[in-house]
Amino acid sequence: MTDPPAPPLAGIKVIDLTIWVQGPLAGQLLADLGADVIKIEKPGQGDFARGLQTLFGASMRTARDTSLLFELVNRNKRSVALDLHHPEGQRLLHALVREADVFVTNLLPGRLRQFSADADTLTGLNPRLVYAAGGGLGAQGDLADVPAQDTTGTAYSGFMYTVSSDGSPQYPPGAIADLISGTSLAFAIVAALLRRERTGRGEAVSTSLLQGMLWLQQLHVGALANTGESLRPFDPANAANPFLNLYKCADGEWLALGMTAMTQEDWFAFCDLIAHPELKNDPRFHRNRGRIEHSRELIEVIAAEMASRPLEYWLERISTSGLPCAPVRRIEELIRDPKVLSENVLTRTPSGMTFVRPPFNMEGVPSHADDAPGYAEDTFRALSGLGLSAEEIARLEEDGVAW
Repeated sequence: MTDPPAPPLAGIKVIDLTIWVQGPLAGQLLADLGADVIKIEKPGQGDFARGLQTLFGASMRTARDTSLLFELVNRNKRSVALDLHHPEGQRLLHALVREADVFVTNLLPGRLRQFSADADTLTGLNPRLVYAAGGGLGAQGDLADVPAQDTTGTAYSGFMYTVSSDGSPQYPPGAIADLISGTSLAFAIVAALLRRERTGRGEAVSTSLLQGMLWLQQLHVGALANTGESLRPFDPANAANPFLNLYKCADGEWLALGMTAMTQEDWFAFCDLIAHPELKNDPRFHRNRGRIEHSRELIEVIAAEMASRPLEYWLERISTSGLPCAPVRRIEELIRDPKVLSENVLTRTPSGMTFVRPPFNMEGVPSHADDAPGYAEDTFRALSGLGLSAEEIARLEEDGVAW
């Protein structure tokens, strides 16, 4: 029996100068893949996310009185506190970077230059370094220096109108812009590490909230840019395709149908399922094109039938036919559903924190994780690793350079 493979990023050292969600998530994904990630935090305070009390009306304090937001995007890391306003703090950062493979940040370019942590400075110190920057509204053009966070990035990207059904902007909770751009940044880092294996040199990679949100909307952007037409807002009563639609059942629950195109055999089977065999011979619905052209009339028939029976009745009837359908689920149902749990998509840290695993499966990536680090709990060990004596570290702490 062979031993399981090592984590894919085992041996990779990462310096993580990040705050809030976008940058920390990128570093955490690298840590989940086995990298040794040292998070650099602000002296006396740490990442601003540590102090978050509530978000979208929900408490962000855990049972052990830590920030849930911080815990969810900083697990498997080490924490070091350095004063990067101080020249000596910058020298310590540079010493850590010289031994690192990756530097990841989502601070504004001006602040990074102030800390001597800009791409030119750090890649000059370490030509093998992969320098990864998560931007706000932009990463490299006119928007790169504009302060931004998830709310403003989501607003500027058009997404608030994309998800609206009534013409007013909507803001789905959950830091979607941060999460997609942070995940994308981690992807770029891994690609840059692979190229470094071939060339021997590192490089700078970047993304932004805007870039991530446009990626999520590529069908909308592509339609407008190439055909001049917009994807219209979703409305179950007026869906463009009656088989890509939601239907309310007798118990108030909703059923989603996911049939992009139907064979004639599928159509006949569906007519029988909803007890309307006469539709098989209706010339309006004989072909897919006709069913799309007359979608409103067909939706009325299907909706009336769905409203006559509870969700479970329709799930059983339709799913046994092999046609794709699903209940419209709530998060509170998912986190307790044995079928979802059997997919091993959720797991716990030693303290009992539940979190979502990275959105992929591969050997060597463990399903468990360590809790996020306590503030500055690894400063002594990290500085000792640079060759500093206990006396030197004590002096740095006394001077407020390290915590």
